[in-house]
Amino acid sequence: MTTLGRFLVTLMAAAALIAVTVVAARYLSVSRTERSAPVAMELPAMSSAPAPAEPAAAPTLPAGATVAQSSNPGSADLQRPAGSTGREAWRPDGRAETPPPAPQAAVPSGPGEAAADEGLAILKDRPVEAQKRLSEALRAGVDGPKGKTVRDALNVLADRLQLAPRFLLPGDPPGSAGPRPRREAGSPRPAGSTGREAWRPDGYSKSCEVVSGDTLIGIGQRFLIPYELIMRLNRMSSPSLIAGETIKVIQGPVHVEILKGRYELQAWLGDVCLRIWPVGLGTDNKTPEGTFLVKSKLKDPPYQPQHKPLSEHRASGAPDNPLGTRWIDIGDHYGIHGTIDPASIGRSVSEGCIRMHGKDVEELYDLLIMGASKVTIRP
Repeated sequence: MTTLGRFLVTLMAAAALIAVTVVAARYLSVSRTERSAPVAMELPAMSSAPAPAEPAAAPTLPAGATVAQSSNPGSADLQRPAGSTGREAWRPDGRAETPPPAPQAAVPSGPGEAAADEGLAILKDRPVEAQKRLSEALRAGVDGPKGKTVRDALNVLADRLQLAPRFLLPGDPPGSAGPRPRREAGSPRPAGSTGREAWRPDGYSKSCEVVSGDTLIGIGQRFLIPYELIMRLNRMSSPSLIAGETIKVIQGPVHVEILKGRYELQAWLGDVCLRIWPVGLGTDNKTPEGTFLVKSKLKDPPYQPQHKPLSEHRASGAPDNPLGTRWIDIGDHYGIHGTIDPASIGRSVSEGCIRMHGKDVEELYDLLIMGASKVTIRP
């Protein structure tokens, strides 16, 4: 190739390179301009109807939950997750909602509370049945405030029924207990009496018609009660009897239960409790446990312990006699007696005997009969 040819080729190559450079520079400049300029968007024509809402995102379900078809169209319920007990309700948002517990009727708790509630509910209108139910509650060990109410009610019921100085006859209005005069010879026999004795509604009280030759001691032995109780029931100031008169008695014997843990003495007639009294007991658990028989009774007993010097003995009726006014012997030098130290009741301070307030032991003395009444001492 000649020199001229080579020159022309070089010139053409340079021109082509310049043209490519110019085109590339122009292209890059246009691209930067398009990217920085606002973009015009063509919007759809506006409508008066609201735009449809976007579907909600699917809820996050608890582990094990699945979607079930609801009976309410347009809604969905979640099936109970595995392990659910059924008290909680799963909401569509995936959170558990536990409803408040349904109100429940109060259920008596503790021994004897059901029988106590039943007895207290019928206390005024059905005293005989109430006495039995409350005695069941006491036997079961009802305690606390309700137990105190039961004990107070039983003392009152015994005063209305077995220990009342009159009979509770069918048709008597509730709360009508009051004294009824003794029937004198030749007066009409009480309604319901069929002979020398007639059962009364409480199941233990009887009317007894006196015949010539009867004595209070003899009638008491027949019914297994002390003659003092017959006098108390009939408000008798003397033990004399009149043939043909009718007196009130109860069918005994009365037994005693002592609960050491409660410092409590209970007097029972069959399956009903007549009295509940507080007692004092022996130090260091000296009061024995078991069942004992009432061996003897003594009013205004002397205090003559064999293990103490004569200087500590006290005569019958002495104001500083620690036995008080009554002694009920249960054997082995143990007994139930009164006290001149009321503060010792409810405590363990004696040498093993059972102490009672004076008026309480005097009433108990009139309830228990020698050779038949038993004293059971429990822990």
